[in-house]
Amino acid sequence: MARPTYHNINDFLSQIRTTNFARSNRFEAMFLPPPFMTDHRTSQGPSPKLISMMVEDAMFPGMLVGTRPLRINNLNEQRANAIDFGGDAITFTFLCDTSWTAKDFFGDWMRKIINPYSRYVSYPEDYYSEIDLVSMNQKDNVIAHWKIYDAFPRSIAPITASATNSEVLRMPVTFAYKRWEVIGAYNPAGEEI
Repeated sequence: MARPTYHNINDFLSQIRTTNFARSNRFEAMFLPPPFMTDHRTSQGPSPKLISMMVEDAMFPGMLVGTRPLRINNLNEQRANAIDFGGDAITFTFLCDTSWTAKDFFGDWMRKIINPYSRYVSYPEDYYSEIDLVSMNQKDNVIAHWKIYDAFPRSIAPITASATNSEVLRMPVTFAYKRWEVIGAYNPAGEEI
């Protein structure tokens, strides 16, 4: 019996000519400040646009279906029992400029979540925020858009400096969040469908 042919190289090339590949360097991440930071440093400090410009690496969120074993006649079957949006960690890497804008922005945010001296914790609605992530095509048209809800910075990784390295300093920031959703569907040209 001959093996069925599902596709060939011409099918693949036709698909790529129609849709192209999503590129890892074609993205934008916008961080909406939490309510207590909306008036914070608006005239002299970091704006969401400035923070967005400093994003070097971003992670698009994932999803996990949790399973539980179910024993039927001495066989273990895996059955779905929960969905998890992976909200314990999503990491972005920021470029550090000489004013340390991103470090100050996220450091201020974290110090407002928990006061480092009194250890008082703010209410979640005061420090929760949203993150917009978009993937773009080669013409800067949005081809996919995700919104991450109830996000806040969970950790700022240590930054290593070295006398033998003249590279730009980078700062990884890990966020916790509750859930995410796809905002829109777009065709390969970036037009909403």
